Amino acid sequence: MLGDEVRRSLRGMERPFSVRRSAADIEPPFQKLAVDVIWAGFRIDPDAVRPFLPEGLVLSPASIGVLGIYQAPTGYGIAPYMRGLVGVSVEGVRGSDVGEGMFVMGNIMDEPGATMMRKFYSSATVEGVARTWREGDLLHGVASVAGVDWLRATIRPGELRPALSGVDNFLGLTDAGLVKHADSTVADLADAEIVTLEITDAAPDYLRALRPVEHVFALDAVRVNSIWSEPRVVGRTASGNAATVFLGLIEDTGRAAAVVRQDGTLIEANASGRALLGPDGPRAGEPLLSGVPAEKHALCQALKMSCARKGPRVSEPIALTHPGGGHLLAYVMPLEHGEHGGDAALVLLADPRGPERRDAAQMLQLFGLTGAEAKLAALVGVGHAPRGAAAELKISENTARSTLKTVYDKLGINKQSELGHLVARLQYL
Repeated sequence: MLGDEVRRSLRGMERPFSVRRSAADIEPPFQKLAVDVIWAGFRIDPDAVRPFLPEGLVLSPASIGVLGIYQAPTGYGIAPYMRGLVGVSVEGVRGSDVGEGMFVMGNIMDEPGATMMRKFYSSATVEGVARTWREGDLLHGVASVAGVDWLRATIRPGELRPALSGVDNFLGLTDAGLVKHADSTVADLADAEIVTLEITDAAPDYLRALRPVEHVFALDAVRVNSIWSEPRVVGRTASGNAATVFLGLIEDTGRAAAVVRQDGTLIEANASGRALLGPDGPRAGEPLLSGVPAEKHALCQALKMSCARKGPRVSEPIALTHPGGGHLLAYVMPLEHGEHGGDAALVLLADPRGPERRDAAQMLQLFGLTGAEAKLAALVGVGHAPRGAAAELKISENTARSTLKTVYDKLGINKQSELGHLVARLQYL
């Protein structure tokens, strides 16, 4: 009825109620309604997957693979479409399902969705078909290319949980480079048991590398309403310079950062870092700030210790004189990613006049912590007892204490005071 009233009000205005837009005019964000979604997580063989990752991306410690099969009958921009996909959890971005972001290794989609997917989100998209169907208490799914199955799955759904919301982060390679986008969802979900999960021999090698080693979880999403954000380029080239990709991921946490050689030479800075250094600041191949001998010595010592993995995980703050006046604070930490890992370090830059404290959990994930571990570490690091942190995170105290042991092992520390020292620094970066 409301639609009829709107249409009547537009009569005589000499323009149509809506104008059909060409595919070239359609850009994200996109919306879709998906139904009968199979979403399964599993452990993988990291050594088999690493050769197929873009340079600069690092598998998460959990090394979780994801397989999804579903139909999206309605939506805007990219729907309707059918899709099968395989991805893997990576460091540097968070997601609500597995605690990390997911790099999409491959998609199987029908047209016109496949064209939009390749253009905006993932070049690793092959035209094909995907479908799911219910049979008794089971939900089956298959994705195929040219009539040959590449992905197969069967799950047994449990009790339905309506109207659950979340935000997942996805990475993919496109002609623009490595891109990241967020998928905001409201879904009716049911936990499920994996009956069968298969990446067939017909699938290409980059998908077969993700064959499950151990089943972890499965979800039956009866109905998913989601919005895909605009993609953000986090690596400038499809080949993926490691330093550029990693700095791009740090950029998304809102931190200014640079990769700096042991002798103080700037290799590259992210956008926030370049803004903080200013138009008169150093360029790639030039020394990172400060002609003051004492400051240069302190920076080079921290860089040397970090490259040798002999210093603390994050150095004491080093004040560097800015060419335009004032100071910046530099914090040096080991660079674990890419070709410069042995002769350079990551330098996080901060304006001492910056007023806000930051959530340290995002930065803790750059040390290899999962999302859940980082949240616990951030709480304990600001003074919460393990019991109090467990209550806030709605986990058991035993789980909190065992997780803290893992956190200490990953960070190379032994006690809560050391964690507090690290978190205090990260809050002001």
